[in-house]
Amino acid sequence: MALDIHAKQIPELNISHMDNATLLSYMNVVVGHCAADATMQAKLGDIYTAFAASANNYDLVYNPSQKDLLTDVLERLDDLRDKASTAWHSAILAAQKSPNATKQQVALQLVQLYKDYHLDVSDEYMKQTTNIQQMIQAIEGNANIMATLPGMGLDDYLTDLKSKNEAFAAKMAERTAGTVGKTTGVVAAARADVELKYRTLIRMVNVVSSYEGGGVLDQFILVMTSEIDHYKQILARKGVSTGGSNSGGGGNSGGGGTTPDTPDNPGGGGDTPDNPDTPDNPDNPGGGGDTPGGGGEDPDDPEPGDDQD
Repeated sequence: MALDIHAKQIPELNISHMDNATLLSYMNVVVGHCAADATMQAKLGDIYTAFAASANNYDLVYNPSQKDLLTDVLERLDDLRDKASTAWHSAILAAQKSPNATKQQVALQLVQLYKDYHLDVSDEYMKQTTNIQQMIQAIEGNANIMATLPGMGLDDYLTDLKSKNEAFAAKMAERTAGTVGKTTGVVAAARADVELKYRTLIRMVNVVSSYEGGGVLDQFILVMTSEIDHYKQILARKGVSTGGSNSGGGGNSGGGGTTPDTPDNPGGGGDTPDNPDTPDNPDNPGGGGDTPGGGGEDPDDPEPGDDQD
């Protein structure tokens, strides 16, 4: 069978440089995409099954150590942020009906930015925090929009959303700081195994795509590529390398790497809104990701070899 050199391939992602919470979040997302693609499951068979089992084990051993992050305080702050985000969205939608052409144009720009940054209160903590931060940065970087907001009565809504998002991120960072240095050996072992199984899965998906051709796994590759791009943005914002031989696209290392920083959001594993991701907490190589029901989302967790409660 001829090799298709033009076949789509899943790009590399430096999972070894993720903190534990972020890795957990990412692995749960990957498992979700795998579970939704029967073709991929049929083609990968035991390789897929082994990865799913390993990811589930990592979730199980890591989850108990994150209970201190899933506090009433965080849930309350997230609820306040969600309400601020909804209020902002309603306000800019209403502003589109302004009879003033200038204000109407600015409102259209704001609605487009809201769509561009995919603000969704159902997103995992990590993704939601990061997307809100990036949208606000884009708005504040536009002098014309900032000058027009007060006259539209939208500046208070934006300020409220920004402060609620920063309050959540700060509390998550505080909670995460308390877990640094507590990664247990069992979590480290589970992490090493899931990294290995993930790399094997991605490598074999690319092999099947190259040798079978016909776009047989194109849909799975496309959704995975989009997810990897999202996580690369999160890591890049913290100055963490996102590619290389240790990456998910076929690297052979099980952990390590440069000192990883935690992505900017608390959140669930997979893309779910019930688990925190901590922004600003550097982790040692080998940290992980947050996950709903499985770990926090943005919380930074230390090196895979340490103890985590």
